[in-house]
Amino acid sequence: MTDVNSHPLATQTVGAPLPSYLGGQFHLVSTGIGDAGNITVNAQEVLRRADVVFGTSSLLEKFADLLRGKELHDAGHGLFMDLVRRDYSAEKADIMEAKARQTIRQAAEHGKRIAVIDYGDSMIFGPQAGFIQEFRDLNPVVIPGVSSFNAANAALACDVMNGSTSRSVILAAAYDARGDYDGTDTLERLAQTGSTLVFFAMRSKFEQLTERLKRILPGSTPLAVVCHAGRSEQHTIVLATLDTAVAALQGHELPFEHLVYVGDFLSY
Repeated sequence: MTDVNSHPLATQTVGAPLPSYLGGQFHLVSTGIGDAGNITVNAQEVLRRADVVFGTSSLLEKFADLLRGKELHDAGHGLFMDLVRRDYSAEKADIMEAKARQTIRQAAEHGKRIAVIDYGDSMIFGPQAGFIQEFRDLNPVVIPGVSSFNAANAALACDVMNGSTSRSVILAAAYDARGDYDGTDTLERLAQTGSTLVFFAMRSKFEQLTERLKRILPGSTPLAVVCHAGRSEQHTIVLATLDTAVAALQGHELPFEHLVYVGDFLSY
């Protein structure tokens, strides 16, 4: 495990004042995506100052050195969001939310600093984003982190804003590829913009996604799948086109952590 305390940027410059938001009482802190070294200096500083920390077991373990001696709690997944009742029974979700609510309220009353740790961009499909709305009265501060989108861009080493006919990027879920989506931002409408499309595909079906896109875009449109972005020893990239992508992935099961890029910026 990477020791974040040994990072050369882990300490503030002597004499430099800390940003005012680092002194807040309640923070939602992204630790970045993938490698432990992707955590920011500000995130480390907030966690050093925290008294009470909520997080998933994997994140609490990854940053155990930084969190030593603090009061640690399970943040669950999707608490205070509709998401929680997909991952837990209604009874368990209610129990977990009640416990978190009581612990945080009591800590706040005693003047303790509270941090909920997350990964990636907490405001893009963040599993802990519900804490922000639930504890809005505590004036929560979000500490940004390296998202899977940032990490995947770096892995591709291509300028996503530099397509031959487009200088825009649309970040989207691929819900429409599941067949049960009733939103107005359908795949067809997104594709018609001509923008580079980046899908947080996750539980979507890849074959349906490419088939839907081919109704609007040429089959020769470049496509990339980036898996495990931010994990330097594990990330993989598959480059193909809408026509060849399914065959290129034949026999390979996509992990939950993957993004799909569609656009001619990949030709450069």
